Amino acid sequence: MAYQLYRNTTLGNSLQESLDELIQSQQITPQLALQVLLQFDKAINSALAQRVRNRVNFRILAPILQNEQERRAAS
Repeated sequence: MAYQLYRNTTLGNSLQESLDELIQSQQITPQLALQVLLQFDKAINSALAQRVRNRVNFRILAPILQNEQERRAAS
């Protein structure tokens, strides 16, 4: 699921570690932890979609990389 991309951030990792500790101490169920993670996924993606103004355009890099590969192949 594309939403899960941000789970590997510092914030996402900290959330998962905290949820794991709560599960181990039987303070929450694994099902509740999953619901929290799913809500985190939705919230972070929504926040980034609404608040991030800068966009990266990678199409400009394709010709540059292609030229570099052709140059290396010719050498």
